[in-house]
Amino acid sequence: MFTTLCFVLSTAFATPVDLSDFAPSPGMGEPGGGGRERPGDGERLMKHFSKISDRLALSAEQKAAIEKLYFDNKSAGIDLKARSEKARLELERLMHADAVDEKAALKAFDAAADAEVEVRRNDLKLMLGIRKTLTADQWKQLDAMRDEARDQRRERKAGGPEGGPGGPGGPPEE
Repeated sequence: MFTTLCFVLSTAFATPVDLSDFAPSPGMGEPGGGGRERPGDGERLMKHFSKISDRLALSAEQKAAIEKLYFDNKSAGIDLKARSEKARLELERLMHADAVDEKAALKAFDAAADAEVEVRRNDLKLMLGIRKTLTADQWKQLDAMRDEARDQRRERKAGGPEGGPGGPGGPPEE
């Protein structure tokens, strides 16, 4: 029983659940996307912010607003991620005890899950704030740029547009 419980709990926390798949985000169901925000989108956006802001023709006010949103969100995220890690650590501590207090373990699990939800909610808040800052056309452009970047990443992983080495478009096999 203990081994099974440890396996289930360790599996549950081994890979963070991407709750943004279930979050009701504006634009969900709209043609051309929307509702696909993922943790890390803000990081990628800021990494290439000068190029993206030029392509979107952002005003100085929009640039300043997005930068403020990003840094405020990042600051809050640090605290939320620390809270999540501490909650996971507490659960781990309880699970390593000789006699597991089931009630305390379930309570710790709930605390860890709640903390993870807050981390994901913070990520979503950033994307919602950016969306409010952009015009509808700018948002559609940004959405198209994300699709384009995602496709380019997939092509690089696959070894090119026609498949990997030895496939169509790749070097011939010997």
